[in-house]
Amino acid sequence: MKFEEALEIASGPPSTDDRFIEACTVIATALESTAHYKVEALVSRGIGYMLRQQHAEALSDLDEAVRLSPTFDRAYVNRATVYARLCDDQMALSDFNRAIDLNPTNPIAYVGRGQLFRRLGMIDKAIADVAMARAFDEGNPHFERLWDQLLDESSTPTTRPN
Repeated sequence: MKFEEALEIASGPPSTDDRFIEACTVIATALESTAHYKVEALVSRGIGYMLRQQHAEALSDLDEAVRLSPTFDRAYVNRATVYARLCDDQMALSDFNRAIDLNPTNPIAYVGRGQLFRRLGMIDKAIADVAMARAFDEGNPHFERLWDQLLDESSTPTTRPN
């Protein structure tokens, strides 16, 4: 695959498609790639691998993206998502926090951390993070759905097992 064709394919949304993964590989390894293109390709390919449930490959690409561009918040958000899928909550929380430190207006980082807090039973923290995500991306239907679910969960009385 030629570099120009790879750029065209990789510029679309991340996919599990073999051609998408190949295009990202071409960009990440091409001599004519700028550092920015390489990092973007690694993050995109990492997302593609994550969607394929190939978590080791996803983490490898996202680790390399963080190494090459330690201030790129999207790399941390996506790596945190992989860690969350693997139930490595400490690493996920660390990466979500780092992404938010780097870009305090990234709604995806807040909603990701909010979902992690939700899974951990920290509903108040989850609500606070989803509220931030909603403030930065008003009307996002995914965020609104999650917000409604969290509000329902927070008002549901909990009972302790005997």
